[in-house]
Amino acid sequence: MHVRAALRNGVTPDEIKEVLLQSAIYCGVPAANARLRDRAARASTKTAEAAARTQVGIVGAGPAG
Repeated sequence: MHVRAALRNGVTPDEIKEVLLQSAIYCGVPAANARLRDRAARASTKTAEAAARTQVGIVGAGPAG
């Protein structure tokens, strides 16, 4: 809708491409950084949970006793 309106008002396709390229950096990079932080936090939590389960198994709390 906005692209069609811009074209009707004299904006060239190359100008629209440039605006999208410039805005993608400001929209995409913060979202990507947040996603990577979330992924790293989940991975460290899973690693800690796996280590805790392994320690319980060593103590003998499992079915083998």
